[in-house]
Amino acid sequence: MTITTNGTKPLPFPLQFYSPTSPTPDYRGRTLASILTWPDSRLESSHDYIQNLFPLPERSPVNPSAPVIDEQTFTTFRSCPEFQNQLRSSLRRMLSFYGFEIVETTNGSNNHRSNGGSGIHIQPAKNFPSASQNWLTRFDHNHLRITRIIRSCRVLGLGDEALAFHSALVHAAEQKRGVISPKTLMFWRRAAERPLYLAPEDEEDEGRGKEWLYRFEDGKGGD
Repeated sequence: MTITTNGTKPLPFPLQFYSPTSPTPDYRGRTLASILTWPDSRLESSHDYIQNLFPLPERSPVNPSAPVIDEQTFTTFRSCPEFQNQLRSSLRRMLSFYGFEIVETTNGSNNHRSNGGSGIHIQPAKNFPSASQNWLTRFDHNHLRITRIIRSCRVLGLGDEALAFHSALVHAAEQKRGVISPKTLMFWRRAAERPLYLAPEDEEDEGRGKEWLYRFEDGKGGD
């Protein structure tokens, strides 16, 4: 794994934070490894870690100082399995928090929510009845977190996992109709299905968004 810098410019913070060999803590001294060991209660009550675990190409209007995905971060995550494995660990932890688990199989099972034939399935875990209370409710802050997780994973190369997560969420919401608002479901769908250069909150399904994301999709047909 080789990461290059642009002259003397420091590495983007997501690459420092997610570094498999020399991780940098966030401004509060928290490393990726330490956050992933937090109990569910702390994941629920803390509000300034999710931007580090799942950065976005867009600057957060709530926390303008939160890290963002630039082209170097995008390219590095998509080309380095070590970074994708680190991100996958974050996804697994948050899936557990929400009551899901990843199951990688070679056959399609109707009991799993999958991304087509990718072999990656996400299903309710044993803790789903209790853990789903963190998000399977009206007007919950976790709905925004989930949108962020889906989009971040897609942008950084975990497209199959993102689509499987979205499928699992929709299936769970269908079991409790009316709990998750149509607007929230729309944002989840946009995060999972839109071209990467369009953010879920963009009202116009046109435009170029981040130019480097547009070039990526224009040249390679999406993620």
